[in-house]
Amino acid sequence: MDMLVGDTKTFEARDGGTIVDKAMRDKLLANCMAPEFITLKKGAQVMLIKNIDESLVNGSVGKVIGFMSEQTFDKYSSNEDMGGSAEAAVEEDDVVSKKIKAAGRIMDNLMGSTTMLYPVVRFTLADNTTRDLLCQRESWKVELPNGEVQASRSQVPLILAWALSIHKAQGQTLERVKVDLGKVFEKGQAYVALSRATTMAGLQVLRFDPKKVNAHEKVRNFYQQLSRVETLEKTDDANAKKRKTGFAAEEYEKEFLEG
Repeated sequence: MDMLVGDTKTFEARDGGTIVDKAMRDKLLANCMAPEFITLKKGAQVMLIKNIDESLVNGSVGKVIGFMSEQTFDKYSSNEDMGGSAEAAVEEDDVVSKKIKAAGRIMDNLMGSTTMLYPVVRFTLADNTTRDLLCQRESWKVELPNGEVQASRSQVPLILAWALSIHKAQGQTLERVKVDLGKVFEKGQAYVALSRATTMAGLQVLRFDPKKVNAHEKVRNFYQQLSRVETLEKTDDANAKKRKTGFAAEEYEKEFLEG
């Protein structure tokens, strides 16, 4: 991030919910992928942490190409096919950004989403085409069965994505991933890491050690029992088929002799 040219922009989460004690609320939000603060810069590699539609999903990776208001992005999107430039749109919103900063954070909130600047991310899709998305705030909730929202977080649906721990990568679907297995220490951890990749072509494995690819003993026992059950079912089916065939032969023989 420090090697990238340009100014940084920090986005602060807006937390809420029925639990007002910050420590308790933070504990509930501890497993939320959306960070409390995220600092971005043009050129930063990021990952989407929310399903947007069929092509942009949790785990899609892209780069920040600038920061725009909703209004400017709409203009940019409509003019893109006619040679609209993202750089020109970003420069236009740089003026807005300076005015907003001068007015302070309170003014930033009062002016609403039409003038607030959000990151524009260029994502590379599975077919190697690209798509630009204005990443506005999304919501995450921790709620009770009765619908009470105990804790919520509103934040841009992005995290920095130069690297992720295996634990943090759980649930992600990655088109291209480089997996370092050198520090794998837990049973099932290698599987979690390798299964993030959608294809072998998009997977690179570093420091592979077969000794570190282990399954938990309970998992082994479960699948062994499952295998035995399947074997018994196949044996039972085969025996039933034999009995049925034998009975049919006896009936035919009896009918033939009587006839």
